[in-house]
Amino acid sequence: MLLIETAERLFAERGVNAVSLREIGATAGQRNTGAVRYHFGTKEALVNAVFEHRMTPINKRRLAMLAELHDAARSHDVRGLTEAYLLPLAGMLGDPGQPSWYLRFCVHASFVAGAAPNDLDAQPWTRGVAIVRDRIREILTDQGLPADLIQERWTLYSGHLTHALADRELLTEIAPTRISTSREVFLSHLLDTAVSLALAPITPMPKTTHADRRRSA
Repeated sequence: MLLIETAERLFAERGVNAVSLREIGATAGQRNTGAVRYHFGTKEALVNAVFEHRMTPINKRRLAMLAELHDAARSHDVRGLTEAYLLPLAGMLGDPGQPSWYLRFCVHASFVAGAAPNDLDAQPWTRGVAIVRDRIREILTDQGLPADLIQERWTLYSGHLTHALADRELLTEIAPTRISTSREVFLSHLLDTAVSLALAPITPMPKTTHADRRRSA
């Protein structure tokens, strides 16, 4: 547990590539400089261990919220789905004097090849996110969003939520006086903007092929 939480903090503060397994072990007070490699094998495996450690309880809460939406006949309600995505994750936000690191870790670690969130269907503790993703895709399909833009819209939507939380986490730790809203107002505003992003209309654009774009470059 100590190695996982130390890795989470160092990866969040400096990025995954800037931190070695040896440094994580030393910072965690391990006398054996190879302790992290012994327990986890690779940096990728350690990244996924951090995700699993945090995502297991987040996923449990998210699945419970999705079950409530189902019982209320709101399984495909964008606002309800966005709450199910956002609120369990927002529970990781720290307070001034009691910082957290997981949200910044998510931003850095999502770019690691083989990181679990890059394949939401591969492990049980990302099932809640996968359900939200699939239902958002179904809603966008029903609304006529072009198929080639649906994945891009999901990337924009999920990135908006995650990066906003990570930015708030950073300010909470290093510059709390720059925070202008309460947590409740911040989350409500973030929820509103994410719903609007998910449902934003598409401006008609001329259809071009990859070859057309290459020729015009």
